[in-house]
Amino acid sequence: MMKRILLVTTNFWPEPSGTGPYATDLAATLNSAGYSVQVLTGVPHYPWWKIPATYRANPEQWTNLKGILITRESHYVPKSLNLITRIFFEISLIKALRRGFAKMDLQSFDLVLAIGSSVAGGLVAKNLTSKLGIPLGIVVHDLAGQGASQSGLPGGFLIAKLVTRIERVILESAKGVVAISQMMSDVIVRMGIQESRVSTILIYAANAITPNNRNIARAKFGWASDDFIVIHTGNMGAKQDLENVVRAADALQTGSNIKIYLVGHGNQEANLKALSLGKRNIAVLPAVSDADYSALLSAADLLLVNERSTQMEMSLPSKLTSYLYSERPVIAAVPRGGATWKFLDGVAELVEAGDPSALASKIEELSSNQSRLDELAKLGSAFAVKNLDPAVGRKKYLEWVEKLIQSK
Repeated sequence: MMKRILLVTTNFWPEPSGTGPYATDLAATLNSAGYSVQVLTGVPHYPWWKIPATYRANPEQWTNLKGILITRESHYVPKSLNLITRIFFEISLIKALRRGFAKMDLQSFDLVLAIGSSVAGGLVAKNLTSKLGIPLGIVVHDLAGQGASQSGLPGGFLIAKLVTRIERVILESAKGVVAISQMMSDVIVRMGIQESRVSTILIYAANAITPNNRNIARAKFGWASDDFIVIHTGNMGAKQDLENVVRAADALQTGSNIKIYLVGHGNQEANLKALSLGKRNIAVLPAVSDADYSALLSAADLLLVNERSTQMEMSLPSKLTSYLYSERPVIAAVPRGGATWKFLDGVAELVEAGDPSALASKIEELSSNQSRLDELAKLGSAFAVKNLDPAVGRKKYLEWVEKLIQSK
C-alpha cells in the first residue's frame, strides 16, 4: 500500500531561493520514489516579501505540481522585518496552516515532515503528529532562535531565548531531525536533542547548474567581456548585510574595471538601490529565471557570499551549492569560524565579515591573479562533486524517511 506523507513548510514552489527550492525538491523526490505526497504551505512570498502578481491572478494554478497536491492558505506578509512584524508573521502562519490541515483527511497519513526555518511550521506539525500518533521528521535549514540573535533585526535578542525554547520543544517531539551542516547538527545536540536522532545531510544543489561559456553568458546580459564582474545572488535581507558590499565598492580604486552586481530581491532591496544609485561599479538587478541562472553564474569572474558579522551558527546560504557547481571562483566575506567559513575553508577565498576595505582589496587582488581564480574554480567544483551530489543527498533523505515510517 502506498505510504502517504504530509510535508509542512512555509516556503515552496514557485519561490526561487532559500528553503523553497529544497522543500520542492524533497517533495518531488518522495513523489518519484512512490510515496503519496501532499504539501501544506502558505502563499509564495520569499525573497520578495510580497505576494507575486502571478499568484494573485490565479491562485488555483499553484495547487498542483506534477501530481503533488498543494494546500495553500493565505497569511500576513510583512513588507519589512522587525521583532513585531516577525511575531505577527509567525502567528498568522500558525493560523493559516491550522486552517489548511482542518480541510484534510488527516487519518490516512503515515508521516509528517516539517522543513524550513519558521517556528510556525514546526509547531503546527508537532501538534498534528501528537494528535494523530504518527512520526514527525524535521529538516532544519535555519534555527529561528539563533537567527533572531544573530541576524541584526531590531529587538532580536529580546525574543531569541523564548524562540529557542519553543524550537527545543518542537525538535524533542520529532522521531528524527536532519540538519544541513555538521555545525548546525552540533548546535541542535547542544540544545539538548538526543544525538542518535540527529542526522546531517549536507545541502545540495536542488536546481541543476550547467556551466556556460563566459563570453556567451556575458552577451546574454549585455555585459562587457573586459569587465571584471563580481556577482552576489539571492536574498537581500538583514543577515546578508549587503551594505558591506556597497561600502566595498566605494573602496575600490577609481577607474577600476571591476563591476559588482547584486542580483535578487529582499526586504533590503530598496535601501541597496538607493545606496548604489549613481555609482558606476555596483548595481542592484532583479533575479533571473531558473532557466537563466546557470548563465548568470557563468558570466561572473567571481561569485560573492556576504554575511553579517554576528552570523555564526545559522543556516548555510543555499546559493553555495549552485556557486560551487558553476565552476566559477567564490569569495566569501563571512564571520571567521562561523558555519559558512568552516564550510568553505579551503575551497573559496575567505575575508572577515564586516570589513569592506578588506573585501575590496581582496577583489582587486584576485582581479589580476588569473591563476588563483582558476585554482579556486577547480577547488570549488571538486568539492561540489565529492560532497554535494544531489543524487547522494536525495538517497539519504529517502533512507531517512523510510526509517521514520518504519518507526510508526
